[in-house]
Amino acid sequence: MNARKFLLSKGTLGALIMILFYGLVMIGTYFSGYKAIPHKVKDLPVAIVNEDTQSRSLKKQLKSDLPFHHIRTQYSIKQAQRKLKNRDVYMIIQIPQNFHSDIVKQRQDTNLKFWINESNPATAVTAMESTANLVGASIKNKVNLASGQALFTKSQLLTLQKQAEQEVKSNPAASAAIQGKAQQQSEAVMKSAASMYKKVGNTVGYKIKKVNKVPTGMNHSMAPFFLSIAFYIGSMIGAMILYMTYNEFIRTIGKWKSYALSEVSIILLAVIAPPIVLSLAKHLNGFDTQAFLHLWVVHGVELFTALNVNFIFTLILGQLGILINMPFMLIQVVSGAGLIPQIILPNFFKIMSKVSPCFYTIQADFNLLYGGPSNNRLILSLILLGLAAIAAHLVVVGCKTYKKFGPKPTD
Repeated sequence: MNARKFLLSKGTLGALIMILFYGLVMIGTYFSGYKAIPHKVKDLPVAIVNEDTQSRSLKKQLKSDLPFHHIRTQYSIKQAQRKLKNRDVYMIIQIPQNFHSDIVKQRQDTNLKFWINESNPATAVTAMESTANLVGASIKNKVNLASGQALFTKSQLLTLQKQAEQEVKSNPAASAAIQGKAQQQSEAVMKSAASMYKKVGNTVGYKIKKVNKVPTGMNHSMAPFFLSIAFYIGSMIGAMILYMTYNEFIRTIGKWKSYALSEVSIILLAVIAPPIVLSLAKHLNGFDTQAFLHLWVVHGVELFTALNVNFIFTLILGQLGILINMPFMLIQVVSGAGLIPQIILPNFFKIMSKVSPCFYTIQADFNLLYGGPSNNRLILSLILLGLAAIAAHLVVVGCKTYKKFGPKPTD
């Protein structure tokens, strides 16, 4: 009887509900979010910059052969490099000046150039490197094949021409017949050159040039993601604990004073906590003091915003607010764009990134640690999101009624 009562108790049933709830939410979030890889990689924009007027056919060939849907061809190399650093394109294929003539002259240092920005999610960098190697090797093989075939054909034709000239000298009367025979032999050589040809020479190659280099190691490439998620998870738990103090003090000082002190606590936490956590990150990853100070600002603003965002549903539902805050945190793992670029996220996660503190922080960390555009817009967006959360607090606190405050009753 006791066993049956225990097994059917609220505690057991509650545990089952929580396991099912978070299991379904996590599987639904991650499986739907990460299905973008690998097929959505084709939606990443890339640029082709042709600086050689004789290589227009190569440019057309690249544009038709590349697996990407958005290929920009209107940029100069400087414009393309700026777009690359701003993450408006994810790879540049540069056909340098005199590329065609250097191949014809058999110069050994003729290279197609691929530019990749490493200050991006690892999936984007890996995809671009794979594409660069595949395309580079393919072009190299085709050019070497064509140049080798040309060399072979030229050599055979010269031999035939010398033989014909010697035969004409020996027998001038049969000149027309000899020339006709030589023409037939020349055509036969040209038709069979491709099948007879064996690869010769190595006149063209390719180089992958990387900007905003990231140090080797997943601890570096994943640092923006780990830092942002660490502070956000802390803010979720912190908001729940802070609510308990807020709720306790309502009895003695009222809801408005208690809320005001909660906001003061949030500001203090946003100032005090980040440098302690970042000190460990600095020790393990070895970034400099200037980066440390900038990260303090970024994650201080993140913590301020994240605490306020998590506080919204905690104010509404109390400790049950975790039922909304936890799924929202899981959504941010995807919408934060630390693992997959925002541009290829499924539409739901792309929209959620606009209200995701993690998205703005992860992008800011990539910029600070490894290179990128200014963080001013990202920081401003974070602050505005935090202020919007505070506005929501004021509505909730104003509308919610509490028991008449006074001294807490004693047992």
